[in-house]
Amino acid sequence: MKDRNYTHAIQIDTNKCIGCSHCMQVCPTQAIRIIDGHADIMPERCVDCGECYRVCPMRAICVKDDGLSFVSDDAYRIALVPSVFIGQFPSKHTASEIMDAVKQIGFDEVFEVEQAVDFIKKIYDTIADEADFSLRPIIGSFCPAIVRLIQVHYHSLTEQILQIKAPLDIAAFYLLKSKAKENINPDNIQIYYITPCAAKIVAAKAPVGEKVSPIYATINMKEVFNLVSKTLIEKKDSKLSKQFANMSPDSVKWSISGTEKQYFRGRSLAIDGMDNVVEFLDRLESGRITGVDFLEMRACDQGCAGGILCPGNRFLTVERLEQREKKLESLAETEESVRNDLMDYAEEIQKTFRVDPVYPRDGLQLDDNLEIALQKMERIKKLNTYLPGFDCGACGAPTCRSLAEDIVKKKATISHCVFVQRVMEKNYNLSPEQAFLTIEKIWGKDRLKKYQHLNGKTES
Repeated sequence: MKDRNYTHAIQIDTNKCIGCSHCMQVCPTQAIRIIDGHADIMPERCVDCGECYRVCPMRAICVKDDGLSFVSDDAYRIALVPSVFIGQFPSKHTASEIMDAVKQIGFDEVFEVEQAVDFIKKIYDTIADEADFSLRPIIGSFCPAIVRLIQVHYHSLTEQILQIKAPLDIAAFYLLKSKAKENINPDNIQIYYITPCAAKIVAAKAPVGEKVSPIYATINMKEVFNLVSKTLIEKKDSKLSKQFANMSPDSVKWSISGTEKQYFRGRSLAIDGMDNVVEFLDRLESGRITGVDFLEMRACDQGCAGGILCPGNRFLTVERLEQREKKLESLAETEESVRNDLMDYAEEIQKTFRVDPVYPRDGLQLDDNLEIALQKMERIKKLNTYLPGFDCGACGAPTCRSLAEDIVKKKATISHCVFVQRVMEKNYNLSPEQAFLTIEKIWGKDRLKKYQHLNGKTES
């Protein structure tokens, strides 16, 4: 089976894009091409990791979320807030103050996502016992960008992805169940997730392993941060009850690199950052890494603290969450017990926490017919021997291999390579005018106008 759901949150504004190719060079799945002077994303390859967003000098790459304007006045509105959002603020602001400020900008209730982590930690031992040792290591499914990366580039590893719901989905399930017991109509409940990244927006709109997500809408963390900061400065009166240690202290660090792996029995490793993840998965798929039981993988450096929609510094965020963990530990010592109301629903959650198997995406599939696909693969290999191997990107593709694939898919021609162009011109197989038109097709007509005054001469 193949996953053909190509919903994306990463968007390119061609009015701002200058075709600088910075995004093309950093894309870990080689999903970006330069066409007619603008970056173009291949939807079947994009995993919404946001690496292109980080490097765009023109801010032409944006993230499409639902936004606060999507919040309805007629529903019971719940904001799902991840701990990294609380970590965006100086430690002088308590979690209760921050969550109260979130409530004041238009929500009936605010709930911290990481309360669902206590349930996940409980089931990790069971999963470790049930797991098929022939499919080790098990790969954590917390980061949706990593899940989609494996779907696109590492088809043989899809069976090893952990088949459980993310904490935000478990938290949403609990909220719907608990509110029903409070006589609030579940059909009138809308759950909004304050997201630190683009991948989680996609996971809410097109979840992998689930038919639908309980998340009603997603909101860019930066938008909420600005309004909450203003509210905290104005020091509006709090109406939210004081919050005690309602979850295990270390749960607040679950989305930060290195925490999740501590709860999976056996040899576990934590890898963060797309470059590091890609390098490790290359080694894993080729059989150069063995003896690992569990992999915690995050697309962003430092985990979700480094999400592209986090307004604060990732290292300061990690420090603040570590400080908050210590405060929660102290608070737990002064209370008779740490009570997490979500765990009252553990039995019901136990019945629904698993998701369907993850299947590969056909981003690299050359043809549905295996025989034809193999023929195209051979042609790609042959074409690659003719190309120079410089991976300069002047053809509008990130590598010579990518250009060879585009040629086989009839999305480009061999003359797209500027080095091949020179040879073809020398052998009279291509006129200078044809070569020039090919360059314009890739980089746009206006891109070359600045050279018209030279008239074949160089300025001193």
